[in-house]
Amino acid sequence: MNVFQDTLRRIAERVEGTRAVSLVGVDGIAIDSYVSAEGLPMESLAAETGSIVRAARAARALTDHGPVEQLTVASDRAATILCRVTEEYYLLLVLARDGNYGRGRFELRKAAAALERELV
Repeated sequence: MNVFQDTLRRIAERVEGTRAVSLVGVDGIAIDSYVSAEGLPMESLAAETGSIVRAARAARALTDHGPVEQLTVASDRAATILCRVTEEYYLLLVLARDGNYGRGRFELRKAAAALERELV
């Protein structure tokens, strides 16, 4: 198992309600994924996530804030949390609506710090 797959699996095991976790480029291409809920279209989700990150970056440029570190998109069925690893890569966590958001954000930040060393 490679370092990416191992890191993604650990996140999924530690965060209650995880449906999927992925390392995604800002171009919308999933580098690696760990899916615990069958039927999630990770390629499509990664592509849409890339467009969300690009839109957030454009908005950030207008306000002169720092880089986008985390984004959360929540619906009545699930939540998606994005966490910046590097300027080009993000971790994507898909949680069930009753999943543990706080633990998810914490585990993503820890994993992002570890993965940054692998990607730089």
